[in-house]
Formats: sequence, structure tokens, C-alpha cells
Amino acid sequence: MKNRIILAAAFVLLGLLILLIPTVILPVCESEMKMACFFTKKAEIGVGAVIAALGVVYVFLKNKDIRVGISIAQIGNAILALALPLKLTGLCKMSDMACRVKTLPGLVVVSVLLGVVALGNSLFLIRSEKES
Repeated sequence: MKNRIILAAAFVLLGLLILLIPTVILPVCESEMKMACFFTKKAEIGVGAVIAALGVVYVFLKNKDIRVGISIAQIGNAILALALPLKLTGLCKMSDMACRVKTLPGLVVVSVLLGVVALGNSLFLIRSEKES
């Protein structure tokens, strides 16, 4: 029970961070033109919301197989959150823009942290299932 609540809180917190980093905490460039960082921001809002929503659902699940599935889905979400600014939608081309200097490192750190937490939880649940 404790593990489930702690992991759910971690998923919700990391999802909210992915949602808030490009919008509030370390915002992307503000420009009248819609540049790549604008679209990355919009996509990260969606990905962060999905991560947080799966974290809320995680609290109420008692079945270990479904919790393993959600943890694996969170690994995929972490990869997506990382790929958006790096490859998929990208960021501004100039290296001194706010999105490159602030937003990108923040998203990379939080995405990698989410992936590590989700992978660790998946392995923990799979091993505990084999033992019982």
C-alpha cells in the first residue's frame, strides 16, 4: 500500500513538473511567431497531463499486473517527453534562446528521472510477483 501511494505521488509530481516546466517554471521563448518551442510546450502539456492522470489512477489499482502495465506506459511517456524537445518537435535553433538554456535541461532531467522511477518500479513489481 505504501509503495503504491509513494509511486503514485511521484508519477503525479513528475507529470506536473513536465507540464509546468515549459509553461511556468522554466518557460520557453515568448515570441509572436509560432516557433518550434511553442509546439513543444503544447505537446509537453499533454504528455505531462497524461503522466499525472496515470499517477492518480495508479493509487486505486490493487492488481499488480495493471500496475506493471502503467509503469511500463510511464517509461514510454518519459521517452516521449524526452524526444519531443530533442527530436520530434524540437526547439529554437539558436543556442542562447531561453528554451535551449533553461527549458531543455529541465525537461531532460525530469524525463530521465521519470524513466528511472518507472523502470525501477516495473522491475520491483515483476520480481515481487515472481517471488509470491
